[in-house]
Amino acid sequence: MSFSTTGPRVFPVPADWSDTITETLSWATDYMQASASGISQHCSYRSDPRRSFEFSVKCEGQQRRVVDMLLAGHGGRWLVPVWPDAQLVHGTLPAGSVELACRTEGFDFVAGGQALLWGAVNRWEVVTVTSVEAEGLSLAAATVGTWPAGTVLYPLRMGQLQDSAEESLWHDNAGVRSLTFDVLDVCQWPNLVDLPLYLGVPVLNRWADWTDQPKASYARLREVLDNDSAAPLTVRLADFAFRSQSTHWKLFGREEHSWLRSLVYTLCGRATPIWLPSYTSDLRITGDLAVGAVEIPIEWAGYALFGAQAPGRRDVRIELLDGTAIHRRIVASVASNDVEVITLDAPLDINIAASRVRAIQIMSLATLASDQVEIRHVTDADGVATCTLGFASVVPHV
Repeated sequence: MSFSTTGPRVFPVPADWSDTITETLSWATDYMQASASGISQHCSYRSDPRRSFEFSVKCEGQQRRVVDMLLAGHGGRWLVPVWPDAQLVHGTLPAGSVELACRTEGFDFVAGGQALLWGAVNRWEVVTVTSVEAEGLSLAAATVGTWPAGTVLYPLRMGQLQDSAEESLWHDNAGVRSLTFDVLDVCQWPNLVDLPLYLGVPVLNRWADWTDQPKASYARLREVLDNDSAAPLTVRLADFAFRSQSTHWKLFGREEHSWLRSLVYTLCGRATPIWLPSYTSDLRITGDLAVGAVEIPIEWAGYALFGAQAPGRRDVRIELLDGTAIHRRIVASVASNDVEVITLDAPLDINIAASRVRAIQIMSLATLASDQVEIRHVTDADGVATCTLGFASVVPHV
């Protein structure tokens, strides 16, 4: 089965994996900030993001001719395979099958949606999914063709092709095109449910990737009055240092892909705040700590002078080498020579040896800095992808 006059319009030419496939998720947040206090209000217009895929097709011969005919003859809506969710069918799938054994965890299969059995650009079959189970898919109608082991199975999404799918020709029978499809379906994904809570707000509890150098900076709300003659007058508004921070994520395997996707769905663009660790060693304890301790000696870092329990500088994550993490608020601090002592709002409930502390990180309450998230798929989702998330701190409401 393949194209027919009244059949489904599938884009059947596989993406080229020598380039990354860029998946973009876009939310819409109405962001309002009070200039005097810096307090912000975030209102999301979309419960689910808009989604698009950008990829290249590098082809010659028959595939190049097929792509050219498809784009010239039908420039509108296509059923587009979700390329990162490819998998091979194990064993022959006979004609008349209404059950399709496959992996579904972490794949973009949905009840009521469609999937593609793909053998070649002119040999494929679209099936409609009635239910998604752990062991496979139930189909609304029996398969028409017989599909051998090694057939590629993709989830399908309805997409609108953007214009300017320009072709760069290498010669008269080969070339490359860059295509972007805007997904028209509502694309839902489960939120994270296992994030720890601190003061009723989730905490980002995984370390980001350090192969790319992360960046962080501080900014304050200011208004500059300048009449172009005397020195400009700078008026400081909110007494709060807004921290901007980039985090790079390198994802290996479908579980990590699914986790990051659930994270960005949880954050819903700029709408939802989260406690964001600095991913740096901000404070260093100078002695072992016993159960019940509330006063913590630390190496002098100027905290009592400059941090001074200010919003955005008073909440800490004490993480041990075994992954145990304790979240506390600093309520007092005092400096003496080369040592400072910080006082926590609640006693420690375990013994902590200084040699077992991985890092004490200052946490800021933050949202994503943008409503748009790009996931760059280097391979399918069983392999590698990368994503950079920018965060911007907000005035804490807790």
